[in-house]
Amino acid sequence: MLLGIKKRILRLIDRAGYVVIKVPDRDRRESLIRELASRVTGLEEGGTASAHKGPETDREFRRRVCKPQNASSVVHAHPKAASPNPREGLTAVIPAHNRVGPCIALVRFLHSCGFKHPIIVADTSTPERAAALRAGLSGLADYQSFDYRIAQYPKLAQIARSVETPYIVLLPDDDILFPHAIEAALLHLEENPTHVAAHGYSLRFGLERRNFDIYQVEHFLPTIDDADPLWRYALLMQRYQPHIWAVFRTNAYAEAMTAAARMPGTLFQELMFQIVSILRGAIARLPVIYAMRGTEVSQVAYSEVDPFQWLLKDTKSLFRNYTIFRDALADYLDEKQITPLSQKPRLFSVEPSTSINIPRASLEQILDLMNASFLARCMNISQVNHAVWHHLGRVPEPVRFLRPWAGWSEPRPADLVRRSAHLDRRYIWREAVLQAEPKEEIVITSDEIERAEAELDGYILEAL
Repeated sequence: MLLGIKKRILRLIDRAGYVVIKVPDRDRRESLIRELASRVTGLEEGGTASAHKGPETDREFRRRVCKPQNASSVVHAHPKAASPNPREGLTAVIPAHNRVGPCIALVRFLHSCGFKHPIIVADTSTPERAAALRAGLSGLADYQSFDYRIAQYPKLAQIARSVETPYIVLLPDDDILFPHAIEAALLHLEENPTHVAAHGYSLRFGLERRNFDIYQVEHFLPTIDDADPLWRYALLMQRYQPHIWAVFRTNAYAEAMTAAARMPGTLFQELMFQIVSILRGAIARLPVIYAMRGTEVSQVAYSEVDPFQWLLKDTKSLFRNYTIFRDALADYLDEKQITPLSQKPRLFSVEPSTSINIPRASLEQILDLMNASFLARCMNISQVNHAVWHHLGRVPEPVRFLRPWAGWSEPRPADLVRRSAHLDRRYIWREAVLQAEPKEEIVITSDEIERAEAELDGYILEAL
């Protein structure tokens, strides 16, 4: 009886687009199959028809038992609590450049949260600001000075090759990364040897007097863990979001950063880093508030990091540098002998995958198409037309781009306003964060909000 139910379940699950998670424990696996049988077929183990009367909804059950068939799974359970004693083997690197106050505030914040891992501040500030930063960090971090003319990616590649710990994490000098989330990511990598990086949700915030205005969930791309490296790459580009600030295995990070440093332009440096790292292994996204990004203006021109703004400024150089990037990526795939895997539809049984050899011209075409799935979404035809009208003298103003934070506004009824237990400060969680879509991918619990606020109490910046 149970065997027949199991076969029927597999057919129904296949139609619904889900696969049962492979549970190592056989008794637990059989228990889940029985429970799923009662839901899918309406049959209890004894064979009588019965509706499921448990308190758990079908959607909650699927979250617990199933994951999407494309293997880009979303982790919905609470993460394991980070150990009170920070785990060994991690180096934190803060690439600093002329942001003295925010960088010092970040390092002090980490210490206030009990962050015990070594911290390297890799500084390319001008001499006057470098002196101020060095003095403010005395005894708090390993300050390393670099020529202020060195570009960021070559600097980071150089640092990565010198880090001796097995794990590394980058922290932007003007934003916030949460120590409890870093520890959760580190623990995840220790327990998942095929994953090369782990991170969580990235939120946007603004500061207004003594208010933390948390207004957007910016990055939430689910875990990408397919066995096929090129399919992982394709999934990344289809819904591109950066993971450069994740906790990484140092060897994977160093390889990706070294490849990135050779690319022309910040945009293609970032893309090369992202792609090489996803080719190396799975990137996990945990259900934790991992980072908060502030309103500081980027020190790199947006026309160097946004493909659309680069297109409007200098189309010829964009395509020229893209070709250099694409060719270098194809060379990397050839060197590492990375080719697509032949995959047949399957549920429980996994047949050995075979590699598919692709001629160089065809490989370049495939890379162009995968990259186009990201680059095309960056384009705005209305703004392209506006740029044409401006160049032809039909409109006086060039294309303008809005800053991400619209500015301060008083809390609305649907916003969550919480006062700090220790400081004269409010944390305002906007409705856009609390009700962020897609809900099946963004699960921010009240416990996670409390953990983030408890750590944020240690972030002291004069702007507050």
